Amino acid sequence: MKTSADGRSDAGQPRNRERERADLGEGRFRPSERASALAAPYHGAVIDLSDRHFLSTLDFSLEEVDHLVRRALDLKARAREDACPRLLEGRVGALVFFNPSVRTRVSCESAMTRLGGSAIPITPGKDTWNFEVGEGVVMDGNTQEHVRELAGVLSRMCHFIGVRKSELITVGSARAEASADYAELARDPFLHALAEHGDVPVVNLESNRFHPLQGLADMATIRERLGEPAGRKYVLTWSWHPKSLPVATPHSQLLAAADLGMDVTVLRPDGWELEPEVMGAARERARSLGGEVTETADAEAAYEGAHVVCAKAWGSLDYYGRFEQEAAEKEGLRPDWIVDEARMEKTDDAFFMHCLPVRRNIVVTDGVLDSDRSAVIDEAENRLWTAAALFAALAGK
Repeated sequence: MKTSADGRSDAGQPRNRERERADLGEGRFRPSERASALAAPYHGAVIDLSDRHFLSTLDFSLEEVDHLVRRALDLKARAREDACPRLLEGRVGALVFFNPSVRTRVSCESAMTRLGGSAIPITPGKDTWNFEVGEGVVMDGNTQEHVRELAGVLSRMCHFIGVRKSELITVGSARAEASADYAELARDPFLHALAEHGDVPVVNLESNRFHPLQGLADMATIRERLGEPAGRKYVLTWSWHPKSLPVATPHSQLLAAADLGMDVTVLRPDGWELEPEVMGAARERARSLGGEVTETADAEAAYEGAHVVCAKAWGSLDYYGRFEQEAAEKEGLRPDWIVDEARMEKTDDAFFMHCLPVRRNIVVTDGVLDSDRSAVIDEAENRLWTAAALFAALAGK
């Protein structure tokens, strides 16, 4: 429901702000109506990020990351008033998807289109050649085009290149087969080679190590709901899943909460720790804003007093490549690692987040996911506006 400048609704009736506060909880934000209040002070205060690659939020300062989030909320608010600026008129983005996607693909294509640009999705091996990344290789096998040429060609034809290439993303019940150990895969060689050999900004649409666009969307969602999140308690909880999933998304979700200065608790069973280097970076960034990052396997303590609960399954780095063994090891954890109504009742009226897709009644119960405490659809929509803010910033707009 849109409101006028004098606080009246489309129907001309005064808004009942006391009722809204009661419905939403003090300090909450209804995304469709309140985003402008947060973004307005940053309208026009553009930080020039032109011609930079966006491979991880760790490559950007806290100020730059915060700017992208606030700019996203500004664009979202303006779109609500049918005033979305055409900042990318004539710009073209190439979106290279080695893995399946719904939110990433649609949000990026929609973002480019809404700002006046266009996007071209590319599926390697299906509507293109197979690509080679190795240096000095004799290409007499299954690959036909080297990333060196690919980067040069796409740079001449497009203004941005987005890449999603993650080892463990699969469809259905099939488990992925690891092509190397985690230390090797975490280097994300294709992504970095494309950035090295291309002449336009490369955007990480999810790699083996990071999913920075998801991180930005989570930051925007938390800002909408909490206003000023610094010092609030954020719980990133591991959840049981039949497959071993990538650590990229939880890495970026951890960094998102840290970059908001929140008190972050990573709740996970022993053996499912996230990468130590990423944990260390998150601690450093959180502390610089007055926040903290801790780890625990104690669910009771973790949920107590939480303002945000974000669930995500991820595979064990200790068992990486030994997925059948990992599956057997974690089977006994299944009953205790689901977000349900009883757990949410221990929080301080926390709202629930998940990047989607989510397995109902495996990761989270229907009762939580379908409740008004679930922010998953808002979180998904914010993928659009944070992508729009990023593409505009990389274009110097």
